[in-house]
Amino acid sequence: MALINSLKLTELSVVSTPITFSKNYQELDDEPVGILKLIKELGAFQEGELGSQIIPELLAFGNRIDYLSGKHGFNAFNDTKLESYLRTKKIENILLAGAVTSICIDSTARYATEIGFKVTIISDCTSARTLFEQKILLRANFSTLR
Repeated sequence: MALINSLKLTELSVVSTPITFSKNYQELDDEPVGILKLIKELGAFQEGELGSQIIPELLAFGNRIDYLSGKHGFNAFNDTKLESYLRTKKIENILLAGAVTSICIDSTARYATEIGFKVTIISDCTSARTLFEQKILLRANFSTLR
């Protein structure tokens, strides 16, 4: 919460790329595999339902949050306009927060790096499936901000 409070009065751009699906998961292949299969089986991340909504702590940014819809996978750049949004605003440095570090954060960070952005993961604003996994990923792959 300290980070949010310190940034809400800055000019920082805040972008949310929520993963959401329709009630029938038409965005997925007929036979999704892996985590996407589990998401469909559990009925997770349905548009407008708990799990697809922004966390209340980020509401401090009010209308400064730009929502980029279309993400139906793990990389925030796929099926969204995130890259053009960042390039239009001449943003070169990205701070990543969210869940899950080993999935969405990692795939987004790797892709962003590949296309020329400087990426920092905010370690205490991300989460993994285990503490061990979180520490390994943050230590091994990207700059982190604590």
